[in-house]
Amino acid sequence: MLFLTALFIAILIAFYLDKPLKKCPAAFYIPAAVLTVASVVIAQSDINIFDRFVRDYVLGIFSRGALGTAFWAVVMWAGALPNGSAPIKKLMPVRGELSITAAILTFAHIITYGVQYITNLIKGRTGSDFVVTSIVCLVMVLIMTPLTVMSFKKIRKKMNGKTWKKIQRLAYIFYACIYIHILVLFLPKAQKGREGYFLGILVYSAVFIGYAVMRIRKYYITNKKPEKKLVPNTVCACAFALPVALAGVAAHNGNTNSAKPSVVTEDGAATFSFAPETTAAAGYAVTTSDDSKRSTEAAEKTDKNTKTTTTSAEVDKKKDEKSSSEEEKQEEKQEEQSGSDEPAQEQHEDTPTAEPQPAYKYKNGEYEAEAEGYAGRVHVKLSVENDVITSISAWADDDDPDYFSDAMNTVIPQIGAKGSAEGIDACSGATYSSNGIIEAARKAFEQAMS
Repeated sequence: MLFLTALFIAILIAFYLDKPLKKCPAAFYIPAAVLTVASVVIAQSDINIFDRFVRDYVLGIFSRGALGTAFWAVVMWAGALPNGSAPIKKLMPVRGELSITAAILTFAHIITYGVQYITNLIKGRTGSDFVVTSIVCLVMVLIMTPLTVMSFKKIRKKMNGKTWKKIQRLAYIFYACIYIHILVLFLPKAQKGREGYFLGILVYSAVFIGYAVMRIRKYYITNKKPEKKLVPNTVCACAFALPVALAGVAAHNGNTNSAKPSVVTEDGAATFSFAPETTAAAGYAVTTSDDSKRSTEAAEKTDKNTKTTTTSAEVDKKKDEKSSSEEEKQEEKQEEQSGSDEPAQEQHEDTPTAEPQPAYKYKNGEYEAEAEGYAGRVHVKLSVENDVITSISAWADDDDPDYFSDAMNTVIPQIGAKGSAEGIDACSGATYSSNGIIEAARKAFEQAMS
């Protein structure tokens, strides 16, 4: 998980590089700023990074805000640890420097997604999750910016101590906003069964809820000074376990075990394959043809039996009446004539009728079209064979990979099953990506019809 990796890096720097950080903080601020600018430039450019490890971990640890959040976690836990403990002695002297580093790294995430949010707002692409996330992020920026400025020693020395502490208490709201922001983004994906998001909610919940519980415990013990700590420790343990469990249940409840379509990803495009099936019309035609053949054979057998019975009756009658030899000869000639007529009749009946050629709606081949998605162009390629969709490929230029994947898994199977882009239901939470895929597929179908 990306956050666990970032948390390991932040703890390593805080505990083992605390002295260099205190002595020369600029040596940490400058690299953090350079990495932030580099990640923003790459994210906003047309550079396509096909290596998943580089895209998701090397670049993602900055652009997705994982490293910045990890440093904030170290900063906030430094204030919740018991007074006099070894960890607090290590962290408290460099807490200000750690918070400045965290803020610089967080700007990589703010700028990268802030540009995308502003673009979507201009284009009118808003939704409930968009509004909540935007408000929470705006509050976070408004709190983080002044707190970061006041963390510099020169600024802090010029301020009144009590005033500085009062303003710094806004950090509690800031930490709560980080957790709310993560839940808004992670819960829908965890409920859809997306890999890693359920675990992510549990880890973030343990970090942030654990901090809140420990901070309240520290405040209670410092002010009340209880002789026995068993009761507050028990209450804190329950207060920690219950919210984390509830967060896990909320993330797991919406998870459906429905099987997802199998896709093959290659060069950034996901391909859905569909097995060709016999159409109902073809099945009906086969059944009708078989039934008519069976009826013909039964009629022929009945006709033959009737003729055989008639011939036997005539022979018996002629023997009883002792007819003349001339009449017998005439009857034999009649029988020979009827016998010679039978093959002709059978031959006529066995002549197969020409089956009508099926009329297809689409021409066989591959057809590609594009449309506007959530944050860029969406491309769809259809493969058609005898009006059956054999495969559908889809890829996006700039859409968010998670949302676009959700849209594909919902929309494309419907298009393949219906053989059309009409009446397709969009994916909840990924409406714009879904509509882009549907519109591109509709244009591809129009090409197949022309």
